[in-house]
Amino acid sequence: MKTNRLLYNILAILFIYSLATADTTITSTALGISAYLPDNWIAVPAGDTCVTFSDTTFTYCSQITCKKHTINTDDYPSATSWTRAHFIAYLLVVQYSYDPFGAVLYFDSSAACTQDSLWAPEAFTEFYTIDTALGAWNEYMRYTESGACGYEIYAIGDTADMKQNIGMYMAIIRMIRINDKAALLINAGLDFPRNSFFIEKATAPSGIFDLLGKKRRVTSNLLNGIYFRPETQRIRLMIR
Repeated sequence: MKTNRLLYNILAILFIYSLATADTTITSTALGISAYLPDNWIAVPAGDTCVTFSDTTFTYCSQITCKKHTINTDDYPSATSWTRAHFIAYLLVVQYSYDPFGAVLYFDSSAACTQDSLWAPEAFTEFYTIDTALGAWNEYMRYTESGACGYEIYAIGDTADMKQNIGMYMAIIRMIRINDKAALLINAGLDFPRNSFFIEKATAPSGIFDLLGKKRRVTSNLLNGIYFRPETQRIRLMIR
């Protein structure tokens, strides 16, 4: 067992250094993915279910992670139910967590948002914490699934780096291919169109509802979050 672990570590180190200088495409049969990495980016495997990508020059300081999950098909019987459930849960956790707490700055759940041909809704969020010494951070997140495997693929890092270099992180993530993907699994958006989401300072509508269906009274201390305003049939992202 120790010999196998030592061999795995040696191979992992050789794998990392072989990727640290030039553009290359890496393939992980354990995760069932392939990814294109720019100059000086490395892939660091963490067992059979996770890999991280990072820039050895620290020009890009945030880290990209791809995690694979085994889907219980009894709990998630349809082709996109795991993706749908986890993406909705992610939006709710961002909005309603106590510490850290956050705001969804953007998301796209339309059928056009895909990882290859797999439906892959995405979100860009900002998190804060009660411990102000830790500062704030951003996360770009995607969920998708193929067969009995679900994938969460995300970039996370300091707000300044993420906002300046989000194009690079999005490009690397969007070029990750799920090697055993099903064909053309696209028509599976959520129930609201992407263009109904926008950033707006909270005003005083006659009534708004949160994503759990609870009516919220609009006051000056309205929390950041996603709210539904029935008189306009729009979802509004209230940022104060």
